[in-house]
Amino acid sequence: MTELDEMARGAFQEAGNIGMGHLATSLSKMVNRDVKIDIPVVEMLSLDEIIAKSNEEGKNKSVVGIHLHITGDVSGGTLILLPKFSALSFSDLLMKKSIGSTNKIEEPQIKKLREMGVNLCSAYMRVVNEFLGINLNIGNPSMEVNMEGVGDFIKQEIGELADQFIVVKGECLIPSTNSKNEFNMLFEPGATDVIMAAIMKKMMG
Repeated sequence: MTELDEMARGAFQEAGNIGMGHLATSLSKMVNRDVKIDIPVVEMLSLDEIIAKSNEEGKNKSVVGIHLHITGDVSGGTLILLPKFSALSFSDLLMKKSIGSTNKIEEPQIKKLREMGVNLCSAYMRVVNEFLGINLNIGNPSMEVNMEGVGDFIKQEIGELADQFIVVKGECLIPSTNSKNEFNMLFEPGATDVIMAAIMKKMMG
């Protein structure tokens, strides 16, 4: 599998840092809680590895997936993954209920989670566009709720784009609820030259 060199990895991580900061601010406003973020991790992963990570056994198993396609100067997608507890608690926060009120993801919760996904992706992409000076557009959201994991959903959404992806993964955590929101930017490997050129142009002023 192709590996990213350190310069390319740093370029994607810098874009991820900028995007995650704005995403966290947007999420904080939505749920009216403090939001913490980690440093984005940049990896080159195969489709099978992405699916395996999403279906990891235990408390981190992802049961809600929200995906939006990316088009423009590069192609790829944004993928938000929520474990069961996080999906339920985010539903409560978005619907202004006490944590623990929701025990099932139904149509009202799906609507709120979909809106959250679109808003977070838009906040992320808007600042990345501005930072890089390139054109990235997001499509309409697809969403899957599956208590056994969302591997099939991921395969369906991105399986035809490429066999491997540059994945920029970040996580938002709401300490008061211990809920996390995993956000992934998925780029086809061909995006490396475009992103690198944009970063270098930015550095050169």
